[in-house]
Amino acid sequence: MLKRIIALITSLVIVITGVYNFFFVPKSYEYRNTAYGTEERQILDLNIPIENDGEVGLVLFIHGGAWFMGSKDNYDEEIEYMSNRLGYAAAALNYRYVSDTITIHDILDDIDLCLDFIKQKGEEHGVKINKVILTGISAGAHLSLLYGYSKADTAPIKPAAVISNCGPTDLTIESFYKESETFDEASSCYLMSRCSGKKFTSYADIDIAREELLKISPITYVNENTVPTIINHGMKDKTVPYLNAEMLDQKLTECGVTHVLNPYPDSGHNLENDFIVDIKADKLFVEYCKTYLG
Repeated sequence: MLKRIIALITSLVIVITGVYNFFFVPKSYEYRNTAYGTEERQILDLNIPIENDGEVGLVLFIHGGAWFMGSKDNYDEEIEYMSNRLGYAAAALNYRYVSDTITIHDILDDIDLCLDFIKQKGEEHGVKINKVILTGISAGAHLSLLYGYSKADTAPIKPAAVISNCGPTDLTIESFYKESETFDEASSCYLMSRCSGKKFTSYADIDIAREELLKISPITYVNENTVPTIINHGMKDKTVPYLNAEMLDQKLTECGVTHVLNPYPDSGHNLENDFIVDIKADKLFVEYCKTYLG
């Protein structure tokens, strides 16, 4: 009888300890609303798993919002899941919005600064963070693609892959200016003038800014060394036309780059109407993390 009581108590202790550890023992070093630079919007959220073998990969979430709005706060659940369930470092950043003085190039500098900060924080905890998957939706997808493609050789943490959700890929195509239900042609030209730093007022005058627009178009930088890519895109997207996904898919194919085009046939810009495709996208996300972050 005594042995049974002891065994029961031991079992209860194990269960209670497990429950306590699951709910109350920190699984990650956590940073919230932490400055990675000196500007007001240069802040991030970051988790670095406490249990690691000395090196972990990073997933960086870059928010959307047409480059002039939006917030990292949309990614709280994703950061927790990636770090506490899957064991990767995970972060989301705010960046400076485009304006008369801030262009896409300045936002890329913010991402540089953010990654350098994350690498340093990892080193403070004895963790090497040497690989990153960049991902976002809309403008965040564009920035993920552009950074992952154009900064592959200079980034503080080496891009390992990019996952794009409805991201613009070529900022010179006519449909981006004339078929959007979000912005009319004049508004699109005004926004792209700010993004590129070169003013133009109509698509008929785009040649004024074409060179600068190509410099901030991810498709410009695709070559045989481009990082693996997942392209999730709604075929009914009226904000960033599906043509963007098709053009990037074609260029990646021509260059022999590992990638997946994952179309959402019944969805628009929010990828809202294709549950089964969404499950596939989530599975691909995890597969890319395991393959390219280890």
